[in-house]
Amino acid sequence: MYEDNKNIKSNFYCYSLKLFHFISAFGEKCYSSNINSTSKKRYWVFKKSERLDKIISLYNSVKREI
Repeated sequence: MYEDNKNIKSNFYCYSLKLFHFISAFGEKCYSSNINSTSKKRYWVFKKSERLDKIISLYNSVKREI
């Protein structure tokens, strides 16, 4: 159980197709993709990093304009 919690904290689960494409445009690769069993929505999993945090921050600052 602890390992699952640790894994969740080291991953970024992306449920937005736009954000997925934005992150991918910066060369970040998702290492897993699946469908949430409850919501039936697709998600992509990225390893957390400083670079990924910066990309997400940039997305959040421009998402209303794109």
